[in-house]
Amino acid sequence: MRAKTAFSTAFLATIFIAFLANAVPYFLTRRAYQRDGQEVAGFPFLFRKVGGDCGVSACDSYGFHVLHFAADAGLALACALFAGYIALRWARRVRARA
Repeated sequence: MRAKTAFSTAFLATIFIAFLANAVPYFLTRRAYQRDGQEVAGFPFLFRKVGGDCGVSACDSYGFHVLHFAADAGLALACALFAGYIALRWARRVRARA
């Protein structure tokens, strides 16, 4: 049971960290497009970008890249599974020593 709990805890913690890593750029640049900046979301791949350097005009852009979003989600899932696997191995090794 401890191995399952260790996997679940590491998996969920890594997913939460990945969520924060993707959300922090958005919160730091929120509404930046209103001041000649760009509002972005995503880490390590920017999957959402709003704004431009022209102010409120036709040159403002909105971009949402599905492939970048999928890559971010896939990378987060892979990291979470790897962290869960490491925690699982660690929990089994500690249990075997006891």
